[in-house]
Amino acid sequence: MDEFFIHLAPRPRRFPTGLTVQSVGYMPCKTDTVRHVFSTFNFSMILSGCGVYHLRGERFDIQAPCVITQWPGEVMHYGPTEATGGRWEEFYIIYEGAAKDECLRRNLVQIHKPYWPIRRDTQVLEQFSHLMSLLTETSQEGMADRIDRACELLLVETRMAEQRPPAGHEEQTIHRVRQHVREHLFEEHDFNELARRFGLSSATFRRYWKRYMREPPARYVMKLRIREARRLLVETSLTVAEIAEKSGFEDPLYFSRCFRRAAGVPPTHYRARFPR
Repeated sequence: MDEFFIHLAPRPRRFPTGLTVQSVGYMPCKTDTVRHVFSTFNFSMILSGCGVYHLRGERFDIQAPCVITQWPGEVMHYGPTEATGGRWEEFYIIYEGAAKDECLRRNLVQIHKPYWPIRRDTQVLEQFSHLMSLLTETSQEGMADRIDRACELLLVETRMAEQRPPAGHEEQTIHRVRQHVREHLFEEHDFNELARRFGLSSATFRRYWKRYMREPPARYVMKLRIREARRLLVETSLTVAEIAEKSGFEDPLYFSRCFRRAAGVPPTHYRARFPR
């Protein structure tokens, strides 16, 4: 995923939540150390890497996945360390400074806990993936309302993930299989073979996969491939056939059928919504 910054403050809200996202951004390879006083109230999800975070005289050694916060009017000092090559992967949500009180009221953050680890990340990553799909469609009517809610739900999931007990062996195995699938998304997957490779029987794998991922593995792969196709339709000038191939579909007609079933419109109609 490429670096981006999306400013959402001017977008109209039909159903304001009282917690309006000003901007969101993503840095796949952040290398600089920040020392700054912000006027906004921000949340940064550190998705990979490690570093340090200083606030109010305290130093926190942080390890992804985790969340750090930036409080308005206070000196913020944070950044990656050489332990991971001097870089980390970060997604951030920016609210206006006055949103601090509302975030405290909703228990999205606590004064005494400006940083927290994400101990079990299945639901967090799924919600993050959902939010990323919304951010490819920001010009659609009502999308700013959806993004406000998706950001809040993402923060709720990070707080809940902090409080869950450590993942057991089966859940850790499903996490490893899921990561393998995401890293080889556009290849064909034999899930029975993957189960054996990761030390599970086919029946055990499918039972635990459904428990932790909440959908069958083939549907999960299809969802991610269609999400990538949506991004390519919006961000590139590739033909539908080329996008089908890049999204892991050998047959463009089959791709079009799958896309229409998932998105409600054919790929060409979907692209027409987002003139470049």
